Amino acid sequence: MNDTPITLGNFRDEIDERNLERGWFYFQKGWVRKPKEILPGYFEAIVQEVSAYAVSWSMDDEGTFSDDFCTCNENQSSVCRHKAAVLFRIEQDRESQQPKSEHII
Repeated sequence: MNDTPITLGNFRDEIDERNLERGWFYFQKGWVRKPKEILPGYFEAIVQEVSAYAVSWSMDDEGTFSDDFCTCNENQSSVCRHKAAVLFRIEQDRESQQPKSEHII
């Protein structure tokens, strides 16, 4: 088991390739609902596959993903496809919030 913390910067390298690919597919299909902060620093998102799966996690300001859980009950010692899909969604949401640089002519 890998003890490297999952972050927004490393999740592509740390998640099993099959789960990463399936998570990308779910994200691209728009199956990940916007994550909600349900307690300070603690979040939840729904991934609507055939059934709805709830993914919950903590995330610090540096983007370290911890205390994560998915209702799919897949091997909880690894990052399942639903958690991977949520990470893609969080990454997209953070990138869209970054200020765009302006070019001065």
